[in-house]
Amino acid sequence: MRFTMPWILEHPADITDTQWLIVRSVGFAVLLFIVVRFIVPALRTMLDARRQTIEETAQQVADTMDETARARDDYMDRLEHVADEAERRLAEAVEEAERMTQDIVNEGRKQADMIIAQTRTELNRERERAMAHLRIEYAEDVIEAARYAARQTLTEARHAELVRSFIRDIEARS
Repeated sequence: MRFTMPWILEHPADITDTQWLIVRSVGFAVLLFIVVRFIVPALRTMLDARRQTIEETAQQVADTMDETARARDDYMDRLEHVADEAERRLAEAVEEAERMTQDIVNEGRKQADMIIAQTRTELNRERERAMAHLRIEYAEDVIEAARYAARQTLTEARHAELVRSFIRDIEARS
């Protein structure tokens, strides 16, 4: 009994090499037809759907980044107005101190110093509150963007790249 190797192309003795080549060629052509006709279109359809999903997700992330940038700019404008209001209050306190009469100048100076210190303290508190509020809202926006991006179908590598890109953008804008 002769042992045949399964990966060696052997044929029965009553078939010529040319006949065997023709049979193998026809078989290969049929296999190639099946692959090209049925498998390749199915793969293309899946890959096109995946590409479109990735493009949509990337656009949604870009939109979220734009919204976050607009919110940050709005908060920065608000902070500038808080500083203007504090400066206005400080100016009013100084004007009030200047209007005091000569009889109570020493007392007026003490009160003005106290008012200035209080105004600065209030300003610092207002800034701290505004900054804390800004940080909270910014963090919530970022978390929401991350949640939204996480819900989308992404590969781990693409997800990691989007997060790194997002962090680089945030650091660049800070």
